[in-house]
Amino acid sequence: MRLAKADALLAGGVSDHLYTHAAYALMRQGEPVASGEFGAATPETIFDLASLTKPMATATVLLQLVEDGKLHLRQSVHRFFEEEYGALPHLSGVEVRHLLTHTSGLPPIPRWPKIGAGATRREMIHGVLTTPTLRPPGTGYTYSDAGYILLGEIVSRAADLPLDTVFADRVASPLGLSSLGFVPRGRPGIAPTGPEPPGIVHDPRAIDLSGVAGHAGLFGKASDVLAYAETIRTGGGPLLSRAAAARMAQSQIAASIGAQSYGWFCAGNDYLPQGDLFSDQAFGHSGFTGAAILIDPTFEVSLVLLTNRVVNQSEDGSRFLRLRRLWLNAVAASLL
Repeated sequence: MRLAKADALLAGGVSDHLYTHAAYALMRQGEPVASGEFGAATPETIFDLASLTKPMATATVLLQLVEDGKLHLRQSVHRFFEEEYGALPHLSGVEVRHLLTHTSGLPPIPRWPKIGAGATRREMIHGVLTTPTLRPPGTGYTYSDAGYILLGEIVSRAADLPLDTVFADRVASPLGLSSLGFVPRGRPGIAPTGPEPPGIVHDPRAIDLSGVAGHAGLFGKASDVLAYAETIRTGGGPLLSRAAAARMAQSQIAASIGAQSYGWFCAGNDYLPQGDLFSDQAFGHSGFTGAAILIDPTFEVSLVLLTNRVVNQSEDGSRFLRLRRLWLNAVAASLL
């Protein structure tokens, strides 16, 4: 009955024109509990996952490379770029771990060149690298697309392959998740996010980077995103060691400045799509398009909600965020 209430909330979001497509999927104790599609969505609908790219692609592959001995998290960021871009004194002291936990001091949005002037990818990355920092690294928390754009470039340099190729080879393929990937243009069943053809990433800086970036660009369907989330909840195999997965499950920064693991928002972080009833051990991530993952180790729950809420360009997102919180509470009450 209570899960029916959760379904009614998502159906109401379609009626209220908050989105045209929505899908969810959830598991508890390793068993599928429920899934559903609303509006024009089907079980095969592929959604723009927006910032779910950060933990699912960039952080996951980065930790794989750490396990492989390709890099470590206390390496200086400027070391990956100085040969190509020259000295970057304002990034002195910024380490890979700071980018991973949004404590680098970089602002949310990087300095960006005028794309209409024919800026190259190199010029775009140079814009990120020369963006002034807000504060010394490790002294505060600022959610930063700029930092994860750089992390995506670090992954490519350490792996000697583009991020989308590394993700396909090391995350999607081992789990058999055929819908997860970058630049899905031409595939059927993609939920629209605006006037652009379906499959064009919604994030403007990801668009400028040809759809492949460390902060956004990933697409996938709800069941595949849930399979990835359940892999992390159950210890990371075959993607990550239990040691690395444990670092994803717990905050890796001082409580005085925030709550952020290697890739994920943790309880106490206002960005965490947690609702009011899941445990204080829950961690997860959200995406600007209306995507969310929540993993609760205490209650052995993994859940995914995907929507295309940005298709309604007259909305600022506040009504959607209220609905999502109500939905999370209804789901928690039905399960726990």
